[in-house]
Amino acid sequence: MRQCLAHGPLRILRQQICPATASALPRLMDRLSALEAFVAVAETGSFTRAAAQRRLSTPMMTLHVARLEEHLGARLFNRTTRRVDLTEEGLRLLPHAREVIAAYGAAEGALLPGRGLVGRVRIDAPASIGHRRIVPLLAELQAAYPAIAIDLSLGDRGTVFRIDGFDIILRVGEAPLSGWITKPLGETRQLCIAAPAYLARHGTPARPEDVHAHRCLLYASVEAPGGSPWLFARNGRPIRLRPPPAHTFNDGAAILAAARAGLGIAQHLETIARDDLLAGALVPVLLDHVAPAITVSLMSARERHGLPHVRAIMDYLIERVDWQLD
Repeated sequence: MRQCLAHGPLRILRQQICPATASALPRLMDRLSALEAFVAVAETGSFTRAAAQRRLSTPMMTLHVARLEEHLGARLFNRTTRRVDLTEEGLRLLPHAREVIAAYGAAEGALLPGRGLVGRVRIDAPASIGHRRIVPLLAELQAAYPAIAIDLSLGDRGTVFRIDGFDIILRVGEAPLSGWITKPLGETRQLCIAAPAYLARHGTPARPEDVHAHRCLLYASVEAPGGSPWLFARNGRPIRLRPPPAHTFNDGAAILAAARAGLGIAQHLETIARDDLLAGALVPVLLDHVAPAITVSLMSARERHGLPHVRAIMDYLIERVDWQLD
């Protein structure tokens, strides 16, 4: 949990309220711990992942939820060997549990002078953009909000990935999510890029179809294990091609490194390739056939965006990060 709750906020609360109420605080803190455990399991879909997130053992996480179910007289999860899903009662409880946890965080911040906003913000972003744009700002962000903990998840994932465990997500070229606050950051293009040495050996493609004769570095995912198609445009009309892959990767940074090493032609986000393009380590090809730019957005679930610490971090990412978007 946060600090040991027998000290800090709990001690201050005991000093400021009547003895009868103070005697009930340990029970109230147990309920808060149970609610935090419940929300963690609901958002991760797993007792094991929730335990790791909360830095508890899985049996302790299970005990917290079991005690909450016993107290409420309701089953909150349907459990199988492969899945953990909320029951109807659990779905009704979830938004209220989040409000209670947020309210306690606000009260804790008010009772501890100088701490400011308090809470935990879970962010999910594509690996390449996250490493280049968010990670370098974490120290500055911590200095600005020392009592806000950041859980940053980085990975190049498709739309099958669960997003309900996150407060803020960064997405490229995806439509706004229903019920989520969406803040466009700007646009970037998908450029075909290659090392000068590769082009000197193999020539430069003049038309999108020419990439079929080249060694191509493709992004592979669960949804497209053979490699995702490349996007182009001709006379204002979109073109989708899937070149035969010389190599496939499930990580954008690896694709960029392979292209720098001269292993082939890649298609990558301009915002990520910009430094290599400016340095001459990579050069763009097929510029006459670049597809329309795609939007990069930050999204936050509406009920989470209403929490002061989540909104503060989202505003920070919008205002202080140089996303290098056109």
